[in-house]
Amino acid sequence: MDGLDRLVEAIAPTGSVELQCRFAGEWSLDHPPAPPNHLPYHVILGGSAELEMDGQRTALQKGDVLLFPYGDAHIMRSRSPAGEQRRPASRETRRLRGRVTLVERSGDGEALDMLCGQFTLAGATDALWTGLPSVLHLRAGNGEALPDLVRLLRDETASAQPGGQGVIRMITGAMFTLMLRSMTGQGQWQLGILGLLANPRMAGVVDAVLKEPTHAWTLQNLAELAHTSRASFARHFSETAGVTPMDWVNGVRLGLAARSLRAGKLSAGRAAELAGYASEAAFTRAFKARYGSSPGAYGRQYVKS
Repeated sequence: MDGLDRLVEAIAPTGSVELQCRFAGEWSLDHPPAPPNHLPYHVILGGSAELEMDGQRTALQKGDVLLFPYGDAHIMRSRSPAGEQRRPASRETRRLRGRVTLVERSGDGEALDMLCGQFTLAGATDALWTGLPSVLHLRAGNGEALPDLVRLLRDETASAQPGGQGVIRMITGAMFTLMLRSMTGQGQWQLGILGLLANPRMAGVVDAVLKEPTHAWTLQNLAELAHTSRASFARHFSETAGVTPMDWVNGVRLGLAARSLRAGKLSAGRAAELAGYASEAAFTRAFKARYGSSPGAYGRQYVKS
């Protein structure tokens, strides 16, 4: 396993597909903010569309994949060639098609064909899912694996074969990892967790900390992993991650402890050990400062829900 493997394992994404949209004519869809740790995504199977977000518009085409890391509000709308006037799309119809709801609006011009779903992050996201843009836009090339997965997802959602939900979870899980791999490999994002993973030296540090979060990490031994001086390591890490190395390590530990508490698997004392704290009192203070409640109260509220 490497840093990206461990990141995906730690944040524990689960993917689903809810809708297949086929729209022609003039249309617009408002997407409100999603709940915390719910990441909407769109896959353009055919046709074209336009994304409006934060006052900016982005043209979309067949093969594009959009992921919204923090569930930000956005608008998807029709995109017409210059000078072309289209009538408004007809009234929306919905029907079950395989394992998704097919939503259709007929009208003029080429129709958009789009899959819509979401990823739910059940893991330790607090210090790991940080510093990302409001939308990750991946334009898949013909030589990459992502287009093949998209075609497989399209075919699987269109049928109701036995075991389909499990297949969809595996396909979407692979899509999620490939999207992050592509963003780091192409150097499209230089900040946050993807920025750390895009830097080979910093990626080794991420891998080591996620592999052994309770290890007695210090600025010195982290810098040694990165094969650089403490001062240079601390500066580059902080510029990329937005926090100091030790604050990041502490956040990872507390996030892993919080994940176990949410699952009802650990007592506060065992959670303190998992977070690398020798003192339960010190762990409780740090946990309360980050999450606003004691470890015990935090775990109980999730057990009740």
